[in-house]
Amino acid sequence: MTKNKKSVNYCYILFLFCFIGFLPTTTLADESSPQLTIEGPSSVIKEGYFNVSVSAKSAQQKLNKLTIEVATDTGFTQNKKQFPALGDFSTISLTGFSDGLYHLRARAETSDGDVLVSNVIQVRVEHYPLWQALTLFFIGLIIFVAVVTTLLLFHRNWTHSRHHSHD
Repeated sequence: MTKNKKSVNYCYILFLFCFIGFLPTTTLADESSPQLTIEGPSSVIKEGYFNVSVSAKSAQQKLNKLTIEVATDTGFTQNKKQFPALGDFSTISLTGFSDGLYHLRARAETSDGDVLVSNVIQVRVEHYPLWQALTLFFIGLIIFVAVVTTLLLFHRNWTHSRHHSHD
């Protein structure tokens, strides 16, 4: 009977150590997560423009000087572009991207003057091939020429029938 009581005490002690052991890890993970989060497209972009959303961890934080930084490497040593947010927006449209893999992050200042840097996301841009664009262009050209020709023929027949009325 005492052996069973000892094993129950060990279980309680083991449970207590596990419980205490997990407490600091959740607190540390919470502190190391970025205070600013950027989200963007998850699929390949075909048009060269896309939207990104930036949100602060705390809804009460007022972000000043929000800037989206774009680079071709994860270390952001070669910044290609910076897009400042002009206004109080959480979603920003970015445009003017050629084919390639881009890394994006957000940078902002809080009202206290602290600089916040977000997580890094990747966006791949692969435009439609030229043959596809030219095919659509020529299909549109053929339809345009057909409509204009039809209109001119009907107009000619209409004016011809007005001048030569058949009584």
